[in-house]
Amino acid sequence: MHKNMWMFLLVIVGIFLFYLIQKEDDVITKANVIIYTGGKTSSEKEITDIKTLESLQRVREQIKWNRYIEVKMARQEDAKLVIFKQGKQQMPEKVIQYRIWFEHTDIGATIISNDPAENVGTLNKNNAKTLEDIIYQK
Repeated sequence: MHKNMWMFLLVIVGIFLFYLIQKEDDVITKANVIIYTGGKTSSEKEITDIKTLESLQRVREQIKWNRYIEVKMARQEDAKLVIFKQGKQQMPEKVIQYRIWFEHTDIGATIISNDPAENVGTLNKNNAKTLEDIIYQK
C-alpha cells in the first residue's frame, strides 16, 4: 500500500515538474517592430534587450483572445510586431506576427495574430500604453 502511494506521489511530482519546465522554456528571444505612418513604413527595429522582452511577454499575457470571430479593420495597423519564441527544448523557434491598432479609448488596443490559437485580441488601456511604449520606445 505504501509503495503505491509513493508511486502515485512520484508521478504527481513528475507531472508538476514537467509542466514547470515546459512553461519556462516558452520565452521571447527577440522581436521585430515595423511602425506605419500615413499608410507607409516609417521605421523598423529589432528588440533584443532582455528587460524589454520580459515586459513584452508580460503584456502579451494580458491580451484577451477570441479565437472565434473574424475582424476586418477600417484602417491599416499602427504597427506590426513579429516575435520569435523559443519553445520546448529540441523544437524550432516559433515566429508569431501581430498587427496592432492603438485605439486610445476604453479598448486600448486591438491585435490580430497569425496564430490560430490566438486570432483576435484586445488589451486594456494600461497594458496598451505599456505596449505602445515598448513599440515606440518611449
